Amino acid sequence: MIEVTFIQKDTGDKETIQVPENTTLMEATRFYSKNKYIRGIEGDCGGSCSCATCHVHVPKEWQEITGLASDKTAELSLLEYEDHFADDDKSDEMISRLSCQIELKQKHNGLVVYVP
Repeated sequence: MIEVTFIQKDTGDKETIQVPENTTLMEATRFYSKNKYIRGIEGDCGGSCSCATCHVHVPKEWQEITGLASDKTAELSLLEYEDHFADDDKSDEMISRLSCQIELKQKHNGLVVYVP
C-alpha cells in the first residue's frame, strides 16, 4: 500500500490515505478517502484529463518523482487556465499537476500534496 497525504491550503486540514499501486491520485480521493471525497478534488471528467477539477500542488521535493505536467496531453494546457497555477519556472515551492495524471507507484509512498 502507498500512503499519500492531502493538505487543504486554505485550512491546513489533512487526510492521509492508503491506496494500492496503480491507483491515480484522483482515484485515491474517490475510493479510499474517509468520506470518499476530498474537498477541491472534484474530478468532473472522471480522470480523462479534460477538466482540471482535480488540480493539486506538489512540493518541489517530489517533483522528480511525480514529474512535471505533460504537454503531450491536455494537462499543461488545462493547468495554465487555473487561478492557482504553480508554474515550475515561477514557483519556488510547488508545481501544479492534475491528480488524475499521477499514477501511484511504490516510489510515491509518503507523497504529500496540497489542494489549492
